[in-house]
Amino acid sequence: MAANGGRGCAGCEAAPWAELTAEMRRIKCAMELSYGKLAQRTHYSRSSWERFLNQKQLPTRIAVEQFAAAAGQDPRPLLIRLEHSLAHESAARATTGAPAPVPGRHGDGRHVAVRHVAVRQGGVRPAGVRPLGLVVAGALLGGLAAELTRAARLHRPG
Repeated sequence: MAANGGRGCAGCEAAPWAELTAEMRRIKCAMELSYGKLAQRTHYSRSSWERFLNQKQLPTRIAVEQFAAAAGQDPRPLLIRLEHSLAHESAARATTGAPAPVPGRHGDGRHVAVRHVAVRQGGVRPAGVRPLGLVVAGALLGGLAAELTRAARLHRPG
């Protein structure tokens, strides 16, 4: 078995996913970011960051981008590592027949809930607070759906 635990390519010192998480942890420590601070500055919860940074779950591209923004870093080096991780994980799983990892899902395929926090210039909007335009649009779409359902019942044959 390779020195990288059987994951990734023969030329890689460590699994690309391990390299990604190690770099993200290094940045987290250097910027003195806690999981809680990351949760406040991104759409992801504290527990999601714990899973991502402890290699329990592959982060999504958006999570990596938001992590970089929260840390004031250029996201490109992390995104390159993420793409490398996805490619190597898929190649490794193809040889074993296991399903490829899906960012944003637990290893068992369950969907990971995302904390809804909108990032905006100058700060973060608290969870649950939506711009008025989105609230109005949601209400209009909900009303339209109700009317279409009612119309379908009225015009149903039989």
